[in-house]
Parts: sequence; structure tokens; C-alpha cells
Amino acid sequence: MTEEKKSDEVQQTEPEKKEDNGPLFDGTLFVSPHIDYFQNGDDFFVYHNLYGYILKMSEDLVDFLEFFNDGPKNADEMFAQFGETFGRDTLNEFLSIFRTLACLLPDDEYEPKKTHDMFPTTARWITVDQTDPNAIVIYAFDTQDQKSIIKITLDAWESRLWARLKGDKSVGEIAEEMAAEDNALAAEVEIRIAAALALWSHCSVQAVKLSPEPCANVKGRRFGVPPYLISTMPYQKVTADVRTKVDEQGNIIEKYEEPLRCKPAQMEIIPIDDKALELDRGCARLASLLAAPHAVLKGRSYGQAVYDAITQYFPITGEKCKVLEVGGGMGDTARTFIQTCAQNVPDTEIEYTIFAPDNANNADLLKKVLADIKNIKIVTGDIEKIAEILDGEKYDIIYSDEYIANLPSINVRKMSLGGGSDKDDDEEEDEEDRPDDGERELKPAHAAADSNKITFIGEGDAVQLIFKYKLKLYDAPEDFILNSGSLRLLGNLAKLTSFNSQMFIVEFGEDIKYPVQTLEDGKITYSQQFGILKQAAEKLGFKARSSYWMEEIDIDRDIKMFATTRSQFKAIRQMLADHGVELERRPYSEDEFKALLEKAGRSNVVEINYEPAEDRISGLVPHAYKMLRVYKELEF
Repeated sequence: MTEEKKSDEVQQTEPEKKEDNGPLFDGTLFVSPHIDYFQNGDDFFVYHNLYGYILKMSEDLVDFLEFFNDGPKNADEMFAQFGETFGRDTLNEFLSIFRTLACLLPDDEYEPKKTHDMFPTTARWITVDQTDPNAIVIYAFDTQDQKSIIKITLDAWESRLWARLKGDKSVGEIAEEMAAEDNALAAEVEIRIAAALALWSHCSVQAVKLSPEPCANVKGRRFGVPPYLISTMPYQKVTADVRTKVDEQGNIIEKYEEPLRCKPAQMEIIPIDDKALELDRGCARLASLLAAPHAVLKGRSYGQAVYDAITQYFPITGEKCKVLEVGGGMGDTARTFIQTCAQNVPDTEIEYTIFAPDNANNADLLKKVLADIKNIKIVTGDIEKIAEILDGEKYDIIYSDEYIANLPSINVRKMSLGGGSDKDDDEEEDEEDRPDDGERELKPAHAAADSNKITFIGEGDAVQLIFKYKLKLYDAPEDFILNSGSLRLLGNLAKLTSFNSQMFIVEFGEDIKYPVQTLEDGKITYSQQFGILKQAAEKLGFKARSSYWMEEIDIDRDIKMFATTRSQFKAIRQMLADHGVELERRPYSEDEFKALLEKAGRSNVVEINYEPAEDRISGLVPHAYKMLRVYKELEF
């Protein structure tokens, strides 16, 4: 939803158009008391706590909704405030969406009536133990405090209700069924059902979604399912920030207080140990997850697979081979890589250096876990000064695995030099015809084909990097993210190479798609645009080729693996722990995980997923990772 200019219909003042300028709605509207706001970068989201709706929007739409939060507003008041900004047609579109999704309400009865006709269904990536049908237990990772599990134990009546949440019956129909079973009034049962669903669909739990249409027939599909039915809201809640009133200087006038709400009767908050959370973050990498030999790597460990992937391009020979790993992770890859070298090329001395950046917080761990390995050196420091800190030393192999996503990525806007894209080259105005200061009008560039007619504005050194590497960004959207830290690192690593060195950089991203933001364990990272990194590598005098990492390390893509998310992993871990079984930080095949459930005595757990290894291994998606190989071709 974006701003539009004032429409012709709004500007029309002739009498014959008067009927078109009637009120956009009758009566008044006010904001639902059941919505919360979330933020991810410049994007805002509205989450409806009764239904689980998730709406993505820009900040100006938050302002539009909050206009109705000060009290009921009529159409004239709304138009006086926003008519100039959005225009009549756009306002009508906004109203249609916000009223349909119950963000704006005409009266207090609107939401109860809407709930009656909604079809409740269980959400995706939840953890629900249904082994005892009379005491179902919901486990949910608290996405806001990021350090606890919410555990809700349902009573017998609630468990009966939960068993009916299949998306094929409306709240009203479920109420009729349960009322008949209990010999009770359907209206009273429906009130109780609505109250229970509101607890389970709330943003703090997100275990239930309500659909306006029957959804059982689409729930199992990969495509065609309304996104909010399979999505959760992991971002930071900013309702208090939006609704706290401040003056023009930013001083708080009136602080927003979170309203008291009912909570499930049998709800526990179970804290997660800080050390466990730290290990969760450190192990959220393929290198750590696959550290031990596993069938999904055809009996190899990850370090062995890395050795096989690298040496097919760079056979290790001679008396000495110098390896530099940037990042280092938990040290598993370095250990098994060196051990594999000792087995396969015993006559070659391996000098292995790990550069652990200051902000990685793993240097001490690496020194401890690798203390028994000879010929390994761990260097720490500012990643921006890696070439200087390593004193320009040359390495045969430079390897980085799931590290560069931690480097800065910044916002850039692509602009067209005014008038340039509308003229042929021979129609360009002469330099002497321009204003004395050389000023030219800037306007957004959507797909200008001439690099001379495009410029950029951005944070930090973004523009400098674009022009330094003469990056071709014709396909970039008007606003995009540039992996600036990755570009700087590439330039630094180039100083540590000799004529036959090769770099192998592994990260999640794509060749064409511009970076997208992800949030895992409360940490924001960006995917990589490998096409741009290729351009920079070639500008530095290298060849550059990208490939799918899962193919390079030869993952057995068809093996069915236990599939989860990092949040669900924590919830499942707590469920199993409640029954004396440990969920290790390692990949589980379908058979292995079913054996774990059997050991815990859990015969009916929702939602346990098994997917081919190429799609998901535990909480990671192998097909999303690429390897960028940077090298020079020898000429004879």
C-alpha cells in the first residue's frame, strides 16, 4: 500500500459529479482493540489477535489506522486528514481491506459476528502434544522475549474443541455440535469457544488461525494457501512505540500501557538457559549441524565434504598448503578438514589459519576446542582490517562458510539523472547548456538502460563501492540492499591471494535476486546477491563462478529429514524434555526422529514435518545456499 496522487474524481467539482463525492462510509469507524503492530526494518505489520491475520504495510498506513484509534471517526474527518495524501480511490481501497479484515470496526458487534462465520484451523510450525486426547498440551517459543517457552495445558473441554480445528467447520457450526453434546445453549458455547480461540490465536502463541473460507481443502498444498495461514509473526512488537504519544521534540506526553488480557488457566512460562540459547545460535549452521558423519552426506562429516568440494577444484599437492578460514564457526570444519588432509595427503604440511572477527565472540571457544590440533593458528581482529592484520600473507585456499551474512548490508536508492532516459544520446543537452553548478534533477530510475544516466544515493560507502567496482545495477529496484560488507571483504581477501590461490565463499543467497532480510534468534541478517559479488571479483582480476552448495558437498537430497524451524525446535525440545528425552542439535532422518518420539511415548504430536534433505534439514534450507568460487586461470 503506497501513496498515490489525488485522483481526478476527488478533484472534480462540477455538479454532475457531486454524487461521486458522497461519504466513503456511513456512520463512524474505530480501530479494533485486538490488533498489534510489528516492525522489520522499514516494513510494518498488523497482526489481528482474534484471527491471526498478518498485513504488511508501510508506516504511513500505520498512521492511517491510528487516526481511528483516538476515537470513532466519520468519513468527512478521515477525508479531511488523508484526502490530499492518498486520494479518494486509494482511501476506498484501504477502507475495504481494513474493514473486511476487521482492523476498522463500525460497532462492537462486528467482530463477534465475523468470528461466528470464520473457520478455525491449526497453524503451521506449532508444537502440540495430542497423545492424551483429554489433556492436549501446546508448546510455543516466546518470539518476543526470545528466551522462554510458553506451555499451555488444555482441559478436557478445550481438548475436545482443539480436535475440531480442521478448517472445515465454522465457529458457529462447531458451537452447534458441542452444544448438542453437552446439552447446552449454542450461543453460550459459542462465546466460550471464541474466548478459547482468542487465547490460542494471540500473537504470543500463534497456534490457531481463522480463515474466512473452509481451508481443509488447501491446508496441505504447497501453493495456493493464503500466506497468513502458514506464516507466523517473529518480529519485534512495536505497538507501544506506535501508540506512545510524543511532542515534536520526541518527549513522551502519554506512555502507552499494554492492556490486561485473559490468559489460559493452565499456562507455564519456562525459561531457556542462556548457555542453551547461545549454543542454539552457534549450531544454526550446516557446518555445526552436520559436524558428525551422517547418511545425508553419504557417511561423511561436513569437514570431509568440504575437503572433497574444495579439492575437486584445488588439488592439494606439494610440501605445504596454506589455508585461511574466515569466521571459523564452532571449529568443527577446521578439525575434520585437517584430519582429512592428514589421511589423504600425508606428505603435505597444512598450515591452517582461522580469522575470528572481534564481533564473532567465538575466538576463545575456538582456541579451547582446537587446542590439540597442530599447525592451526587463530587470529582475531577487525574484519575490515583482515589484510592488514594478516600482514598481506598469501594463502592457497581461502574459505568462508556462513559468515558474510553477518557483515553490513545497507540501503541504496537508484536515481535517474533528469531528462536523460527520455532522450536519445544525440539529443543530450550540451554541458554548456546546463546550470553553472552542473545541477541536474534527480528522479527514480526504474529500468534505465544507460549507466551514464543512473546515479545512486545510499548510506556509508555504498555509492563509492558501486562506482569502484563499476557495478551494473540496471535490474535493481528503485530501493535495494547492497552487501557492502561482503564487497569490502572480497577486496581485502584479494590482497591475501597469489597467482594460483582460490577462494570459496559459502552463504545463503541468489545470483539475481537482491538481498532480503531474515530474522533468526532475534538477529537480523541479509541474503547475498552473488551476481554483484561476481562483478566485483571480476573487477579485481578474478574469474568467479557460483553453484549450489548442496551439490558441491553432495548432499543426498532425497533422504527424508526431520524439518522444523529454529523456534519450533526449541518448543519440541521442551516437549521431549518433559518426558525425559533429549533433543540433540543434530540432523535427524525421519526414522531417527520417529524413534525419538517413540522413546518419549509421544504417539500424536502436531506439527511434525519430514521433508527431502534438499528442502530442509532440521531448521536449515540447503537449496538456499550457494558457493562462490573466485580464482585465476593460468595462462601458458
